[in-house]
Amino acid sequence: MFDVRPIPGRVKHTQIFQRWFDLPVGQHFILLNDHDPVPLYYQFAAEFPGTFTWEYLERGPEEFRVKITKLQPVTGAAPTPPACLAPSAAVAPAAPSGVHEIDVRGLEPPEPLVRILDALESLPAGATLRAHTDREPCHLFGEAGQRGFRHDCNEQPDGSWITILARA
Repeated sequence: MFDVRPIPGRVKHTQIFQRWFDLPVGQHFILLNDHDPVPLYYQFAAEFPGTFTWEYLERGPEEFRVKITKLQPVTGAAPTPPACLAPSAAVAPAAPSGVHEIDVRGLEPPEPLVRILDALESLPAGATLRAHTDREPCHLFGEAGQRGFRHDCNEQPDGSWITILARA
């Protein structure tokens, strides 16, 4: 059992991928989380298609357990957070208004969703997150709602989108 609930969002995926990288082929671990780790699934599917299985053992509402099995050897190293997700820069510091900023324009799916959800996990109580994306983040809305966030999303004159997320 790998309980990732106490791990900060900005490093959680890296630690999960490292655990999976360290597995022998044919072995698995059970991930325990406090929300549906579907952004992690999308990241696995994008970066390592055909090399893993993903089986829900429990689907909330309080705990999510997923059996992740390694099917094939994988070369290289586990993904690490990009520089813009380093602990000091995961989300721009809050302005006096308590608004944190994240700009994920130019990233390919599912990376914008993964980064925004990670930022929500570490958002201080009472703060809001202002996310700037290339397209309407429709996949974000349900995931954010499950985590207790409401959203307001508006298209900008340049075709990008600004989404404001706050705890409901």
